[in-house]
Amino acid sequence: MTSDSKSVSSNLSSASSGRTSSGRATPVSEPTGNIVPTSRSGDFMSFLKDVLSFTGDLSSMTCPSFLLNGISLLEYGAHWSDYPHVLAEITKATSSEERIKLVARWFVSTLYGSYNKRVAESNSGEKKPFNPILGEQFLASWDDAEYGETTFVCEQVSHHPPVSAIYFENAQAGIYGSGHFSQKSKFKGTTMKVVQEGRVTLRMKNSDEFYCLSLPDLNICSILSGKPFLEMSSTTFIRSSKGYTAEFHWYTKPWLYGEYHKFDGKMFKDAATTFVQDSPAQEQLFTFKGKWVAESRVTDVATGEESVLFDVQAQPSADIIIKPVGEQSELESRKVWQKVSEALNSGNYDVASKEKTVIEEAQRALR
Repeated sequence: MTSDSKSVSSNLSSASSGRTSSGRATPVSEPTGNIVPTSRSGDFMSFLKDVLSFTGDLSSMTCPSFLLNGISLLEYGAHWSDYPHVLAEITKATSSEERIKLVARWFVSTLYGSYNKRVAESNSGEKKPFNPILGEQFLASWDDAEYGETTFVCEQVSHHPPVSAIYFENAQAGIYGSGHFSQKSKFKGTTMKVVQEGRVTLRMKNSDEFYCLSLPDLNICSILSGKPFLEMSSTTFIRSSKGYTAEFHWYTKPWLYGEYHKFDGKMFKDAATTFVQDSPAQEQLFTFKGKWVAESRVTDVATGEESVLFDVQAQPSADIIIKPVGEQSELESRKVWQKVSEALNSGNYDVASKEKTVIEEAQRALR
């Protein structure tokens, strides 16, 4: 396959402020660019009034086209493979203790692309992706000189409620993962809280141990100013079939002090057959802390030795390979949303709204 190099949104441009000359990431905490066109400020205020008075799941509301980023939500799932060599290197572990650390490293490597990269590369606020239609698919792959090809597919398997399923694998390394996720959102104060439901399971051919991962909640901040960005919150776990666990605590920035995007946690072996958080039966192995948009470090509890868990800025993510739109099937994401994305890129929001309505009405007719 050849790379589809045409950007479907200015948010995706790698030539903007979120990249150094070496192609490495430069995280952004609070974007400076406003996502609301000056000519649409009145429409934006009307939309905010509707949002603030809405009591249901916000994902069911119709979003103005000028707040759309031009890509499908399914594309976000591809960030599970941003660093394919980090995924493949899990298979090199020779013990459960080493393996849980490598799985945690891989999980952290997926977060910058998922939740900060779009803002960093545009230095403007986070926009809303398209809600995928039922049966829509996004396919991608990555090539690595040492580990070969990693492939990925994400499909919308339910519309009410909206649920997406993913599968990714590196056949050469013998590692593969699958999962599903959905989101429910509501306003809490001046922040939109997004609860992510679902699990991802990771397996390897050279080990009978497998891993189940839960997902953090998201907090979309600065919506009222037109410069929204994401923080993460809650506690999540990576739990192995042999009782090894990585426990993550995600923190939002306090009102008056502190920093954005911090997290910490621990890795341990649980002797109990049933997992109990903070159980005295836990054998502490590692602790870790840092920023999920920058560097995080891990400490061996037994030796006190500290090392890098993952550093977003140390290396660029791998180039994603996507078939050109002309070679995609009718249900592949960029083919489904092509006309809407083109209208958004040209700033023709009225046409974008009309094309989006055509897609949505066609879906309603199928139910």
